[in-house]
Amino acid sequence: MNTSYKKILPLFLLAGTLVSCSDLLDIDPLDSFTDSAVWNDLALAEANLNQQYLQIEADNGRSTYIMYCNFTDEAYHMHGYGTETTVRGELSPDKPSLGWTIDTWYKNYQAINGVNRFMENIGKVSTNSEADATWKNELKGQGFFLRAWFYSELYKHYGSVPLIKKTYELEEDFLNVKRAPIDDVATYIVEQCDSAAALLPVVYKDNSDLGRATKGAALALKARTLLFKASPLFGTPSNEKWLAAAEANKAVIDLKKESGEPAYLLTPVNNADDYAQMFTDYNNPEAIFMKLYSKKDGPRNWSFTYMAPAGPGSGYQGWGTIQPSQKIADAFEMEDGTPYVRKDKSVNPYSNREWRFYSSLIYDGCTWGYGEYEREVEIYTAGEEGVVGGLDGREGPNYRNATQTGYYMRKFLNRNYDTYGTEGDTTPWFFMRLAEFYLNYAECQIELGNIPEAITYINLIRNRVNLPRISADNIREKYEHERMVELVFEGQRWFDLRRWLQSEKVMNENLYGMDILKYKDGKKEYIYREKAVQERKFIAPQNYWCPIPRSELQKAPLLDPAPYK
Repeated sequence: MNTSYKKILPLFLLAGTLVSCSDLLDIDPLDSFTDSAVWNDLALAEANLNQQYLQIEADNGRSTYIMYCNFTDEAYHMHGYGTETTVRGELSPDKPSLGWTIDTWYKNYQAINGVNRFMENIGKVSTNSEADATWKNELKGQGFFLRAWFYSELYKHYGSVPLIKKTYELEEDFLNVKRAPIDDVATYIVEQCDSAAALLPVVYKDNSDLGRATKGAALALKARTLLFKASPLFGTPSNEKWLAAAEANKAVIDLKKESGEPAYLLTPVNNADDYAQMFTDYNNPEAIFMKLYSKKDGPRNWSFTYMAPAGPGSGYQGWGTIQPSQKIADAFEMEDGTPYVRKDKSVNPYSNREWRFYSSLIYDGCTWGYGEYEREVEIYTAGEEGVVGGLDGREGPNYRNATQTGYYMRKFLNRNYDTYGTEGDTTPWFFMRLAEFYLNYAECQIELGNIPEAITYINLIRNRVNLPRISADNIREKYEHERMVELVFEGQRWFDLRRWLQSEKVMNENLYGMDILKYKDGKKEYIYREKAVQERKFIAPQNYWCPIPRSELQKAPLLDPAPYK
């Protein structure tokens, strides 16, 4: 049975509707539910809340596969898809979108209006048992979390934004809407997270609730928000702010289940493949909050379409859209923990590197493919006449989608997914995982001057991937390097560079790649390309914040467009 909701009144600044919900309840009428029906039944109220979960957007869920790493020194977006406006420093109220399918202002306020409607009405739903009362409280807790989530997205992009705490209807105008002070936005998010944490369980008893907000997710979002609040972009840093962020991040690390066991654990790994596999497993004990995908319908994971190499074979036939930069390839250490140092062009730069290199990148000479289709990746070009270029390179049969940097992205690709099959890829997207909060906590301790404590948590991350401990000298530089590598491609670095006020330095660097030349005797040369794959520009101070769309400034004249005009 398919049922659908009637159209709901518009969401903040733009109208929207709730999408259909399948096989919800076998009740009449089959074509629509009235408001009175929705707010008189917990199952229907939950289905309403589910629509708000669908508004949470993951980097691997956009139909044009635009990832935040495309805006940083991490990766090049082969096909552009509107990302050029961002990387060229051309953002403005008239060009407000980071990419074709990224509309942060509209989408998040649309979702907030939906959550506000839910929170205004969930109290009307009656309960007939203790179990129903628990269920209702959990739904309210999820509502608090989702409102915090969508506001945190606005906070990260725009800083100071309007705090809309009620449902807006069609006939209402926005003449009095204006931005709240930036610290007030952070305080509101934290308050919503605290309210959510008070109502949510650490673990749901019903496994079908996998992917819903938990107490840990609420605490983690609070901790991340306080980290941003303490950072230079978001105001004047202080010991008080860093201490609050440290305590919040430690609360995530120390969270326990009812049994007394830790709520989250760093996933143990024995090699690079183990490390790669943890990003495809929704049972990952490190996962705090994630986006799930179904095999048959619903939101789609686009990873294989846009990430996989361009050559033939199952696990291939991709568009090679996300291409890691040479800078990122060089950032991974050697297996003994020493920095990678560029060598003679005859020396293979991909040998004896740390595990995270092999789990994050697809490079010339590695193997990839599903089952019997696994083969060696060929990114090389002909070094002399008589040599045929590699299948996955710029001289191969799919040269239009071949990598321009010399790399494809390995992270997030499930090696066990059969692309010739009929079922969709169910690999989740992890928005928050424990390793981030080890690093967040370490950053807070560095700022507070507690260097030994910071080193302890950084080394827990390094030890997992068989790297030696770091020392205290140049600790801030070492921390930023570890964060860049551990969280590579996970959508964190663009926000990190901005909150540290480092974007004007890093994001004005052009992206470069590697040329691999093969000769008749089978030998190869690895030549760093002198011509940039992409030129970059970041304009300070305005590019540190996203611009409010001109159409919204016109609807709400009290909105301050600064730092744009």
